[in-house]
Amino acid sequence: MNPKNPLNLPAELPIARYRFGFALESEMRLPEYAGSTLRGVFGHALRRLACMTRQKECSGCPLLQSCPYSRIFATPPNPALGKSKSQNPPQPYIIEAPEDGKYHYKSGETYHFNLVLIGGARAQLPLIAFAFAQAFERGIGAIKGRGSLQHIDIETAQGWQPVFSDGRIQEHANSLILPERYPTAATLHIRTPMRLQSKNSVLGIHRISADILLRQLMRRTSAIATEHWAQPLNADFPHLSRAAATVSATGELQWRDWSRYSNRQQQAITLGGITGTWRFDHLPLEFAQLLHIGQWLHIGKETVFGLGRYQLSDG
Repeated sequence: MNPKNPLNLPAELPIARYRFGFALESEMRLPEYAGSTLRGVFGHALRRLACMTRQKECSGCPLLQSCPYSRIFATPPNPALGKSKSQNPPQPYIIEAPEDGKYHYKSGETYHFNLVLIGGARAQLPLIAFAFAQAFERGIGAIKGRGSLQHIDIETAQGWQPVFSDGRIQEHANSLILPERYPTAATLHIRTPMRLQSKNSVLGIHRISADILLRQLMRRTSAIATEHWAQPLNADFPHLSRAAATVSATGELQWRDWSRYSNRQQQAITLGGITGTWRFDHLPLEFAQLLHIGQWLHIGKETVFGLGRYQLSDG
Protein backbone atom coordinates (compact mmCIF):
# COMPACT_ATOMS: atom_id res chain seq x y z
CA MET A 1 0.00 0.00 0.00
CA ASN A 2 1.23 3.47 -0.88
CA PRO A 3 1.00 5.54 2.36
CA LYS A 4 0.56 8.69 0.28
CA ASN A 5 -2.25 7.16 -1.77
CA PRO A 6 -3.66 4.10 0.02
CA LEU A 7 -6.60 3.63 -2.38
CA ASN A 8 -4.46 4.12 -5.51
CA LEU A 9 -6.59 7.02 -6.65
CA PRO A 10 -5.53 9.43 -9.39
CA ALA A 11 -3.88 12.62 -8.18
CA GLU A 12 -6.98 14.58 -9.19
CA LEU A 13 -10.60 13.51 -8.77
CA PRO A 14 -13.51 14.71 -10.96
CA ILE A 15 -15.09 16.77 -8.18
CA ALA A 16 -15.61 20.54 -8.04
CA ARG A 17 -17.33 22.85 -5.57
CA TYR A 18 -18.85 26.05 -6.95
CA ARG A 19 -20.39 29.05 -5.21
CA PHE A 20 -23.29 30.82 -6.92
CA GLY A 21 -24.26 34.39 -6.11
CA PHE A 22 -27.65 35.91 -6.99
CA ALA A 23 -28.55 39.59 -6.64
CA LEU A 24 -32.07 39.61 -5.23
CA GLU A 25 -34.59 41.81 -6.97
CA SER A 26 -37.40 41.16 -4.50
CA GLU A 27 -37.89 39.86 -0.98
CA MET A 28 -37.21 36.14 -0.51
CA ARG A 29 -38.13 33.70 2.25
CA LEU A 30 -36.64 30.22 2.39
CA PRO A 31 -37.08 27.32 4.82
CA GLU A 32 -34.42 25.87 7.08
CA TYR A 33 -31.90 23.83 5.06
CA ALA A 34 -33.04 25.41 1.81
CA GLY A 35 -31.25 22.78 -0.26
CA SER A 36 -34.54 20.96 -0.77
CA THR A 37 -36.20 24.09 -2.17
CA LEU A 38 -33.22 24.87 -4.41
CA ARG A 39 -33.20 21.31 -5.70
CA GLY A 40 -36.89 21.50 -6.56
CA VAL A 41 -36.70 24.71 -8.60
CA PHE A 42 -33.47 23.54 -10.25
CA GLY A 43 -35.06 20.27 -11.33
CA HIS A 44 -38.11 21.97 -12.83
CA ALA A 45 -36.00 24.54 -14.68
CA LEU A 46 -33.55 21.94 -15.96
CA ARG A 47 -36.35 19.74 -17.28
CA ARG A 48 -37.95 22.68 -19.09
CA LEU A 49 -34.63 23.43 -20.78
CA ALA A 50 -33.39 19.92 -21.54
CA CYS A 51 -36.42 17.72 -22.24
CA MET A 52 -36.85 17.13 -25.98
CA THR A 53 -39.87 14.80 -25.99
CA ARG A 54 -42.07 16.59 -23.43
CA GLN A 55 -43.19 13.26 -22.00
CA LYS A 56 -44.73 13.48 -18.54
CA GLU A 57 -42.49 10.71 -17.20
CA CYS A 58 -38.84 10.00 -17.97
CA SER A 59 -39.25 6.22 -17.81
CA GLY A 60 -39.62 4.76 -21.28
CA CYS A 61 -38.23 7.86 -22.98
CA PRO A 62 -36.09 6.92 -26.03
CA LEU A 63 -33.60 9.67 -25.12
CA LEU A 64 -33.23 8.69 -21.47
CA GLN A 65 -29.60 7.56 -21.62
CA SER A 66 -28.38 10.70 -23.39
CA CYS A 67 -30.70 13.33 -21.89
CA PRO A 68 -28.87 16.02 -19.86
CA TYR A 69 -31.77 16.12 -17.40
CA SER A 70 -31.55 12.43 -16.56
CA ARG A 71 -27.75 12.40 -16.51
CA ILE A 72 -27.59 15.40 -14.16
CA PHE A 73 -30.74 15.33 -12.06
CA ALA A 74 -32.16 11.80 -12.19
CA THR A 75 -29.41 9.30 -12.93
CA PRO A 76 -30.95 6.17 -14.50
CA PRO A 77 -30.67 2.77 -12.74
CA ASN A 78 -27.31 1.02 -13.09
CA PRO A 79 -27.05 -2.76 -12.48
CA ALA A 80 -23.28 -2.40 -12.00
CA LEU A 81 -23.91 -0.81 -8.60
CA GLY A 82 -25.34 -3.98 -7.08
CA LYS A 83 -28.76 -4.72 -5.64
CA SER A 84 -28.88 -2.02 -2.95
CA LYS A 85 -27.85 0.91 -5.18
CA SER A 86 -28.83 -0.15 -8.70
CA GLN A 87 -32.29 1.48 -8.64
CA ASN A 88 -31.16 4.60 -6.76
CA PRO A 89 -27.68 5.49 -8.00
CA PRO A 90 -25.91 8.50 -6.47
CA GLN A 91 -26.58 11.79 -8.24
CA PRO A 92 -23.67 13.87 -9.59
CA TYR A 93 -24.58 17.05 -7.71
CA ILE A 94 -24.95 18.23 -4.12
CA ILE A 95 -26.57 21.54 -3.16
CA GLU A 96 -25.08 23.25 -0.10
CA ALA A 97 -27.38 26.02 1.10
CA PRO A 98 -26.17 28.65 3.60
CA GLU A 99 -25.85 27.46 7.20
CA ASP A 100 -26.03 30.88 8.85
CA GLY A 101 -29.60 30.47 10.10
CA LYS A 102 -30.88 33.27 7.89
CA TYR A 103 -34.13 32.57 6.05
CA HIS A 104 -35.44 36.06 5.20
CA TYR A 105 -33.65 38.12 2.55
CA LYS A 106 -34.39 41.64 1.38
CA SER A 107 -34.32 43.00 -2.13
CA GLY A 108 -30.79 44.17 -2.96
CA GLU A 109 -29.06 41.50 -0.91
CA THR A 110 -26.92 38.77 -2.47
CA TYR A 111 -27.88 35.16 -1.88
CA HIS A 112 -25.10 32.56 -2.03
CA PHE A 113 -25.15 28.79 -2.11
CA ASN A 114 -22.65 26.09 -3.07
CA LEU A 115 -22.99 23.35 -5.64
CA VAL A 116 -20.74 20.29 -5.77
CA LEU A 117 -20.52 18.70 -9.22
CA ILE A 118 -19.13 15.22 -9.83
CA GLY A 119 -17.85 13.50 -12.96
CA GLY A 120 -19.47 14.47 -16.25
CA ALA A 121 -21.82 16.95 -14.55
CA ARG A 122 -18.90 19.39 -14.37
CA ALA A 123 -18.99 19.74 -18.16
CA GLN A 124 -22.66 20.72 -17.88
CA LEU A 125 -21.96 23.76 -15.70
CA PRO A 126 -23.20 26.24 -18.37
CA LEU A 127 -26.55 24.42 -18.63
CA ILE A 128 -26.79 24.04 -14.85
CA ALA A 129 -26.05 27.74 -14.33
CA PHE A 130 -28.65 28.68 -16.94
CA ALA A 131 -31.23 26.46 -15.22
CA PHE A 132 -30.60 28.11 -11.84
CA ALA A 133 -30.74 31.55 -13.48
CA GLN A 134 -34.11 30.67 -15.01
CA ALA A 135 -35.36 29.37 -11.65
CA PHE A 136 -34.44 32.61 -9.87
CA GLU A 137 -36.03 34.68 -12.64
CA ARG A 138 -39.31 32.81 -12.07
CA GLY A 139 -39.01 33.14 -8.30
CA ILE A 140 -38.31 30.72 -5.47
CA GLY A 141 -39.48 30.21 -1.92
CA ALA A 142 -42.80 30.94 -0.25
CA ILE A 143 -43.15 34.43 -1.75
CA LYS A 144 -41.34 33.75 -5.03
CA GLY A 145 -38.25 35.82 -4.42
CA ARG A 146 -36.53 36.71 -7.67
CA GLY A 147 -32.90 37.36 -8.48
CA SER A 148 -30.29 37.50 -11.23
CA LEU A 149 -27.08 35.49 -11.46
CA GLN A 150 -24.11 37.71 -10.61
CA HIS A 151 -21.15 35.40 -10.10
CA ILE A 152 -19.95 31.82 -9.97
CA ASP A 153 -16.71 30.94 -8.18
CA ILE A 154 -14.84 27.66 -7.87
CA GLU A 155 -13.18 26.48 -4.67
CA THR A 156 -9.42 26.01 -5.02
CA ALA A 157 -6.51 25.48 -2.65
CA GLN A 158 -5.91 29.24 -2.93
CA GLY A 159 -9.52 30.13 -2.12
CA TRP A 160 -12.53 31.00 -4.28
CA GLN A 161 -11.74 31.96 -7.88
CA PRO A 162 -14.26 33.53 -10.32
CA VAL A 163 -15.26 31.51 -13.40
CA PHE A 164 -18.25 33.56 -14.65
CA SER A 165 -17.75 36.74 -16.65
CA ASP A 166 -19.87 38.65 -19.19
CA GLY A 167 -22.62 36.08 -18.86
CA ARG A 168 -20.37 33.16 -19.79
CA ILE A 169 -18.51 30.37 -18.00
CA GLN A 170 -14.77 30.80 -18.48
CA GLU A 171 -12.42 27.86 -18.99
CA HIS A 172 -10.98 26.66 -15.69
CA ALA A 173 -9.47 23.66 -13.93
CA ASN A 174 -12.27 21.75 -12.23
CA SER A 175 -10.77 18.77 -10.39
CA LEU A 176 -10.12 18.06 -6.72
CA ILE A 177 -6.37 17.76 -6.09
CA LEU A 178 -5.70 15.22 -3.35
CA PRO A 179 -3.15 15.91 -0.59
CA GLU A 180 0.09 13.96 -0.36
CA ARG A 181 -0.47 12.78 3.21
CA TYR A 182 -3.39 12.00 5.49
CA PRO A 183 -3.61 12.16 9.31
CA THR A 184 -4.32 9.01 11.31
CA ALA A 185 -6.40 11.04 13.78
CA ALA A 186 -9.08 13.51 12.75
CA THR A 187 -12.16 15.28 14.08
CA LEU A 188 -15.37 15.51 12.08
CA HIS A 189 -17.35 18.71 12.50
CA ILE A 190 -20.81 17.76 11.24
CA ARG A 191 -22.30 20.87 9.65
CA THR A 192 -25.71 19.61 8.52
CA PRO A 193 -27.80 16.73 9.90
CA MET A 194 -26.26 13.38 9.01
CA ARG A 195 -28.84 10.65 8.39
CA LEU A 196 -27.12 7.27 8.64
CA GLN A 197 -29.40 4.33 8.06
CA SER A 198 -29.28 0.62 8.90
CA LYS A 199 -31.98 -1.92 7.98
CA ASN A 200 -34.24 0.87 6.66
CA SER A 201 -34.07 2.76 9.96
CA VAL A 202 -32.30 6.07 10.53
CA LEU A 203 -29.86 5.71 13.43
CA GLY A 204 -30.02 8.00 16.46
CA ILE A 205 -27.08 9.12 18.56
CA HIS A 206 -27.28 6.04 20.81
CA ARG A 207 -27.22 3.57 17.91
CA ILE A 208 -24.63 5.16 15.69
CA SER A 209 -21.02 3.98 15.74
CA ALA A 210 -17.78 4.82 13.96
CA ASP A 211 -17.69 1.59 11.98
CA ILE A 212 -21.19 2.23 10.59
CA LEU A 213 -20.20 5.71 9.42
CA LEU A 214 -16.97 4.48 7.85
CA ARG A 215 -18.63 1.58 6.05
CA GLN A 216 -21.37 3.83 4.68
CA LEU A 217 -18.76 6.36 3.54
CA MET A 218 -16.90 3.52 1.81
CA ARG A 219 -20.05 2.33 0.05
CA ARG A 220 -21.08 5.83 -1.03
CA THR A 221 -17.64 6.65 -2.43
CA SER A 222 -17.51 3.32 -4.23
CA ALA A 223 -20.94 3.87 -5.80
CA ILE A 224 -19.99 7.38 -6.94
CA ALA A 225 -16.72 6.10 -8.41
CA THR A 226 -18.54 3.35 -10.32
CA GLU A 227 -21.24 5.68 -11.62
CA HIS A 228 -19.44 8.97 -12.18
CA TRP A 229 -15.65 8.49 -12.20
CA ALA A 230 -13.50 7.04 -14.97
CA GLN A 231 -12.60 4.02 -12.84
CA PRO A 232 -14.19 2.18 -9.90
CA LEU A 233 -12.72 2.41 -6.43
CA ASN A 234 -9.80 -0.01 -6.12
CA ALA A 235 -10.07 -1.31 -2.56
CA ASP A 236 -10.16 -4.52 -0.56
CA PHE A 237 -13.69 -3.99 0.74
CA PRO A 238 -13.85 -7.05 3.07
CA HIS A 239 -10.57 -5.95 4.67
CA LEU A 240 -11.78 -2.36 5.04
CA SER A 241 -15.06 -3.49 6.54
CA ARG A 242 -13.15 -5.42 9.21
CA ALA A 243 -10.72 -2.53 9.73
CA ALA A 244 -13.60 -0.12 10.37
CA ALA A 245 -14.42 -2.00 13.57
CA THR A 246 -10.94 -1.25 14.98
CA VAL A 247 -11.28 2.53 14.77
CA SER A 248 -11.81 4.23 18.12
CA ALA A 249 -14.03 7.28 18.22
CA THR A 250 -15.44 9.71 20.76
CA GLY A 251 -18.22 12.10 19.93
CA GLU A 252 -20.26 14.99 21.22
CA LEU A 253 -23.33 14.34 19.14
CA GLN A 254 -26.82 15.80 19.15
CA TRP A 255 -29.99 14.97 17.26
CA ARG A 256 -31.52 17.72 15.16
CA ASP A 257 -34.91 17.53 13.46
CA TRP A 258 -36.00 19.58 10.49
CA SER A 259 -38.83 19.31 8.01
CA ARG A 260 -39.40 19.97 4.34
CA TYR A 261 -42.52 20.05 2.23
CA SER A 262 -42.78 17.29 -0.37
CA ASN A 263 -44.68 18.35 -3.49
CA ARG A 264 -44.84 14.72 -4.56
CA GLN A 265 -46.48 13.59 -1.30
CA GLN A 266 -48.29 16.89 -0.68
CA GLN A 267 -47.25 16.97 2.96
CA ALA A 268 -44.49 18.03 5.32
CA ILE A 269 -41.83 15.40 5.98
CA THR A 270 -39.72 15.43 9.14
CA LEU A 271 -36.09 14.58 8.53
CA GLY A 272 -33.66 14.44 11.42
CA GLY A 273 -30.00 13.59 11.77
CA ILE A 274 -26.96 13.83 13.98
CA THR A 275 -24.84 16.96 14.35
CA GLY A 276 -21.85 17.79 16.52
CA THR A 277 -18.25 16.61 16.55
CA TRP A 278 -16.72 13.17 16.29
CA ARG A 279 -13.04 12.40 16.90
CA PHE A 280 -11.48 9.37 15.19
CA ASP A 281 -8.19 7.83 16.33
CA HIS A 282 -5.98 5.14 14.79
CA LEU A 283 -7.52 5.62 11.37
CA PRO A 284 -6.39 3.17 8.69
CA LEU A 285 -4.93 5.29 5.89
CA GLU A 286 -7.64 4.15 3.48
CA PHE A 287 -10.32 5.63 5.74
CA ALA A 288 -8.28 8.78 6.29
CA GLN A 289 -8.31 9.26 2.53
CA LEU A 290 -12.03 8.48 2.26
CA LEU A 291 -12.87 10.91 5.06
CA HIS A 292 -10.96 13.66 3.26
CA ILE A 293 -12.88 13.06 0.02
CA GLY A 294 -16.17 12.81 1.93
CA GLN A 295 -15.95 16.52 2.76
CA TRP A 296 -17.14 17.06 -0.83
CA LEU A 297 -19.34 13.98 -1.23
CA HIS A 298 -21.24 14.20 2.10
CA ILE A 299 -22.57 11.02 3.72
CA GLY A 300 -25.94 9.51 4.60
CA LYS A 301 -29.43 10.07 3.23
CA GLU A 302 -30.63 13.19 1.39
CA THR A 303 -27.12 14.31 0.47
CA VAL A 304 -28.40 16.07 -2.68
CA PHE A 305 -30.20 18.52 -0.35
CA GLY A 306 -26.90 19.21 1.41
CA LEU A 307 -27.40 16.94 4.42
CA GLY A 308 -24.48 14.95 5.81
CA ARG A 309 -21.92 17.70 5.24
CA TYR A 310 -18.86 17.74 7.47
CA GLN A 311 -15.45 19.35 7.78
CA LEU A 312 -12.28 17.70 9.04
CA SER A 313 -9.62 19.02 11.36
CA ASP A 314 -6.44 17.17 12.25
CA GLY A 315 -6.28 15.36 15.57
